[in-house]
Amino acid sequence: MRTLAAGEDPFADVVAAPQVVVNAAALSEPQWTDNLLLRKEVYLLFATSDETDGIMSRLSAGFEVQKRFSTATRTLASVDYQGRLVYRDRMRDTSVDPMGHDASPWEYETHNAYLDFYNLFGGPGRFNLRCGYFYQPFGLNQQTDTHGTILQLSNDRLFGSDRDGQAILYGTLTDDLDYTVGYLLGAGPDFKLAGQTGMGIARVALNSDWLFRRGLEVGMSVAAGERVSEYDRMRMESSVTNNPAMARRADTPARNAMAGSMIGNDPLITTFRAGLDVRKRMDSTIGPFTLTGEAAMGTDDGDPILSGLTQADWLNPGRRWGVAAHVQYFRREGSEEHDHAEESRATFVLTRYFRNDVGNASLHWVALAVAQDLQPSDGPDDTLAMVHYYRYW
Repeated sequence: MRTLAAGEDPFADVVAAPQVVVNAAALSEPQWTDNLLLRKEVYLLFATSDETDGIMSRLSAGFEVQKRFSTATRTLASVDYQGRLVYRDRMRDTSVDPMGHDASPWEYETHNAYLDFYNLFGGPGRFNLRCGYFYQPFGLNQQTDTHGTILQLSNDRLFGSDRDGQAILYGTLTDDLDYTVGYLLGAGPDFKLAGQTGMGIARVALNSDWLFRRGLEVGMSVAAGERVSEYDRMRMESSVTNNPAMARRADTPARNAMAGSMIGNDPLITTFRAGLDVRKRMDSTIGPFTLTGEAAMGTDDGDPILSGLTQADWLNPGRRWGVAAHVQYFRREGSEEHDHAEESRATFVLTRYFRNDVGNASLHWVALAVAQDLQPSDGPDDTLAMVHYYRYW
């Protein structure tokens, strides 16, 4: 090795030459297959009671596809589609399967189908747009991941469906509040258009910072306009609404025929709803407890409506065992044209989780549930015993 003399430049023999510059941003540009998720779903439900002629079953297999469209520095949009093939036998009027009211034995159901566009204008998170078929932004339904619980919230009883065709704007309103405002076609699960003007809907709620830091969700919702619900119309105009036991005993073809007879009249229902909802998670050494309360009031074709729901959940620290209790109430005042209806039901669920990711990206569980009708009726109060199996991966 040559020794440098004093004051000699060690880089004197280095020749300057153009260097190839790699564009790091270009290398990280997302590819089509990036942020593309495909998940599978299997759900089995078996139920029986003293009112059941044989065992009710609901068997389904489905999938969900999610794709996010991004540049190297920005997420522009995303699309989600979830569908399933369902087989039902001896279907009953139960809140664990609200889409089964007038379903055929074999159905292909779209659970979600929507497109999100992010940060259309204003600051980040201020204005986002979602279009398609998805949960109505009323109460806690849209904030509840139903992959993780079999206890549904009350929107299907309030609107005849818990999902609808709609377009909504959503985002940040203030440092503490988020907003959602939109337009619903109001057609329900069959997505039929019948000349309705649709419904406007709005919700203001505490933002996710309150949820993650304090475990608290609070929201106020309002909806007004016209919707289509053949099943709700049937319940409003049929005497079976005065006898829940009779309504449950009616088989699906008979109820379909009744619903069909209503379509020839006027399937549109003028609707107004206003609601308040609260959900609070409380952590403890034996696992988190969650308390939920929802209340809504309004009218259907001028008939006063009152709806309420309370729920308590517990999950053990290992996320392997869960217990939930749920009470739901619905009342519609009768009129000269419509029958009076009043229903209440309590449900208790014990769940064993084989897999229970925090983000609900992979779930596998079996649950035992008992649902008891509390509302007095001319017929016997029914007790429904259910076994659920669910896997989502």
